[in-house]
Amino acid sequence: MDSVLLLLKSYWKPLALVGLALGIPTLYPKYEKLIPLPLRNWLRSPSQIKSGTASGTTSNKELQPPIITPVAPDFDYKTAKPYPFRPFKSGKYKMTLATRKADPCDTIVLENTYLERTNLRAQILEEFPHKAFACHDTCIPALKECYDYVLNFLLKRYPMHFEVLENGTIFHNIIRDEKFPLDNSKLGPEEMLKILGRTIEEDLLLMLKNSGVDGEECHEYVLRAGCSCFPAGFDPSEKFNKPLTAIHKPVPHYSEKLQLSMNRFFTRLRKHEYIVRNNWSIQAHTKLFAPVGSHASPEEVAQIEAVDADTVDFNKVFLRVEKQTFTRLPESGADLMFIKTYATPLTAIREEGQAEELCGAIDGMDEELGVYKRRIYWGPAAKKYLRRETNGSTDEVKEYKFVLIRDYAK
Repeated sequence: MDSVLLLLKSYWKPLALVGLALGIPTLYPKYEKLIPLPLRNWLRSPSQIKSGTASGTTSNKELQPPIITPVAPDFDYKTAKPYPFRPFKSGKYKMTLATRKADPCDTIVLENTYLERTNLRAQILEEFPHKAFACHDTCIPALKECYDYVLNFLLKRYPMHFEVLENGTIFHNIIRDEKFPLDNSKLGPEEMLKILGRTIEEDLLLMLKNSGVDGEECHEYVLRAGCSCFPAGFDPSEKFNKPLTAIHKPVPHYSEKLQLSMNRFFTRLRKHEYIVRNNWSIQAHTKLFAPVGSHASPEEVAQIEAVDADTVDFNKVFLRVEKQTFTRLPESGADLMFIKTYATPLTAIREEGQAEELCGAIDGMDEELGVYKRRIYWGPAAKKYLRRETNGSTDEVKEYKFVLIRDYAK
């Protein structure tokens, strides 16, 4: 008897694994909803992942188009304060997608920054068209669908600020007093992107899984069209028509920590599904349109010195947060991404009482990520200010108005 028990003790783990392997195919369909979501995603078959029938966030059930409800009748964008996204956490920086379900009604938002930011975007689109927007011919149908989506969303969600005129043929932006065709059939891609880019604060990107049209197959989604007026340290013109991995090539640890999950996410995203995530960084300059200057290579960092905290106006140093919302367009099947940029001065973060949390998050970046985000330049000064060891050159706390800074070649 003792020898039998000893034998079972030695082999119980392999036997348990065999039991799981035999039991999962039978039990999984019945008890799928009871299994934690991360494990459920892992258990999905490779054929589901490849075909895109699994979203990674919900079951395979086909979703219905969301109902976009109007905001309250007394809504006024001028009194709507920007949402205080604070995605940083003290401690070791964890590089994950950290996605969550989104309310479809919050895909595009109007806040008190709307007119200032869309005025800035209109300038950028006129002065830097070769950097700010592009569209591959294969993405024109998806762009047309996106155009219809955005304008119809605004009409439903914010009827006090957008309306239809001239027997339903003209879209009227009441805030900006601009009028555009509601029917896009006679608009080219450049016209549509310029209209969208100046009508909403959000940047937008359209991804298609059609890498083969330009040669080598890579089996990843490719950025085929978009309007990127507020890039954070990259040149949008260098990202268009690139697959996901090439787009994120400069990002430390991307290949080992995010590449697989990012590709899986874009493949599994479903029609009428809405997912949101945030990222954050510290920005020690006053550019929203920043094709350069926010990131650094190890070679560049060697030439950078820490800024003297006592000389810094911290009204002009920002927590920069992106709200990234994803969905799949039902007709074209393109994955659509909206990016809303929030820039909160460190003066506000310090008064909120989250200074030590942010300091811990700054220290939590590993060396490679700290180099990429130029922490050596702004890190010591930001922490010194947040901990009230200096006020820098900030004589009074005041709101900074972003303008177009033209310090890069056209």
